[in-house]
Amino acid sequence: MVEQTKDQLSAFHYHMLDFLLTKSEKVTFTASFIWLTSALQTYFSTLCVSLTPSSSDFVTKLAEGEARFSVSKINASCYLIEDGSGRRFHLACRQDEEIPEGLPDVVASFLNQSMKQERLYNKTIYQKKIYKMTELFHSLLDQTDVLKQLLESLTSTFSLFEFSLFISHDQDQCLGVPAKELYMEGEKSDSFALKVYLSGDILRKNESAAYIPIKGQQGTYGVLKAEGTSDRFLTDAYLDEMSLLANAAGKAFENAQLYEQSKASIANLELINETSRRLNQRLTLTDTMNDLAVRMAESFQAEEVGFFHIDHFENLTLLPGSTAFFKEAKPSDFYNELKEKLYEGEKGVFIGNGQSVFGQAGYGSLMAAPMIQNDRLLGFAVLLKQKMYAFTFEMYKLFQALIHHATLAVTNSMLRDRLEHLVKTDQLTELYSRVYLDEKIQYSMKIHQKGVFILVDIDNFKNVNDTYGHQTGDEILIQVASVIKSNIRKHDVGARWGGEELAIYLPNVPVAVGKRITERLVYAVRKNTKPEVTISCGISCWTTETRKSLKELVHEADEALYSAKRSGKNRLMIHDSIK
Repeated sequence: MVEQTKDQLSAFHYHMLDFLLTKSEKVTFTASFIWLTSALQTYFSTLCVSLTPSSSDFVTKLAEGEARFSVSKINASCYLIEDGSGRRFHLACRQDEEIPEGLPDVVASFLNQSMKQERLYNKTIYQKKIYKMTELFHSLLDQTDVLKQLLESLTSTFSLFEFSLFISHDQDQCLGVPAKELYMEGEKSDSFALKVYLSGDILRKNESAAYIPIKGQQGTYGVLKAEGTSDRFLTDAYLDEMSLLANAAGKAFENAQLYEQSKASIANLELINETSRRLNQRLTLTDTMNDLAVRMAESFQAEEVGFFHIDHFENLTLLPGSTAFFKEAKPSDFYNELKEKLYEGEKGVFIGNGQSVFGQAGYGSLMAAPMIQNDRLLGFAVLLKQKMYAFTFEMYKLFQALIHHATLAVTNSMLRDRLEHLVKTDQLTELYSRVYLDEKIQYSMKIHQKGVFILVDIDNFKNVNDTYGHQTGDEILIQVASVIKSNIRKHDVGARWGGEELAIYLPNVPVAVGKRITERLVYAVRKNTKPEVTISCGISCWTTETRKSLKELVHEADEALYSAKRSGKNRLMIHDSIK
């Protein structure tokens, strides 16, 4: 009988090893236990050997623990197999028989191996799940999506725990996530979360709750709070797993942030290059400033844009392109303060709370950047917005870069306009030059139906110079020029013809209108010059019916002027050919 029992034990042991070696890794501990009880009944049927758990929830308990099973003898027909944590099995046979020697150890070994295999399989599955989660984190290029996915992954993986997210103020672009802002002080502050954010280390609050940093290579971006429900303990194993996910999310968050920063940097460079390209297209100052103003408003969502020029006498002048607020408001002490700060070497001015400057109902945010060329402050640009703290420091740096690159284009436009003004303008009278007048008349003869040309001569101008001196003579020329400019339209052309002679061209008007304007000029010059002088004027005109060359038009006006001089001066004459 003893030999038979040994043979049965040997066969059972062999069959058990074969099962453990050949079974699928997916076979659970419960399935293995069922196979074991069946095998015991089959091989030791004569002894009525049975294996029964002491509790109905043994499977759940086995799945959580890691303790090994050991054997203790109750009597010859009954052994207790337990793992020391309250999980027990009874191995028993008929009371008049004995359990074969060695069988309890074989059964305990089988249970330990089955439990170990199930844990390895579950760990493999879990690691694959963690890998997929981290892979998903790193596939996301949006910081908000990374944090949302972290919360979803934690909630699905650790369903018996609740999670809260703390985000620092400098990550406020992620406040669309169900998260709490990480306050540094005040009633809303959480001292545990703040410690973890500053240290970057995990911190336990109690046996059920802990704070885990969400960090990457360059810093900590937030804090995760994990708390067990219904007094559920947060074991070190769970905490390690949660930390693993939080670290993966932190690195993915950092990568997404770097991606957003690189995108923003590329967009900023493109904006700077496009702005520089546009502004260097030989535009006039007005066109340059208007284009720059549009780009400033679009790029920074600014509600008001102002450009100020500082001349050699340190006077402030508002440049074209500035919005209504700057045009309507008188230059305030604040703008002079800006100028002084920039003169003192400030790289710019950044104000988040503008109410201290503009009052409660005024603008809330301000940025100012200097226009510097060859180490000289030429002016500055100002952006305003109603909302407080509307401009970020990144916006401020971009604004500085744009103004720095735009300054050369603005300077070139100012120089180009000034050079053009000098070429086409008489320096003394600020009237147009004779060359510019000739060009405008010839152009008018191509596109208009008619035009009037007036030659003006200051009577007895030599006597003025001889009596009062040449400086007074220059003053008289300036006064007469001023009268002309104030009595003609914007698109009419007043010019310095030569010496004391001036000229006016009135495009697309009949001779009757030219006569009325000239009569007004003769009267206005007599009343508005000091010392008082008079003028004589000669008028000629052209129409589509009486086409004339520029030379003929000038010749007729000169003849009419000569007639006015011979007739007593201080008057106008129309050429005889005009009816």
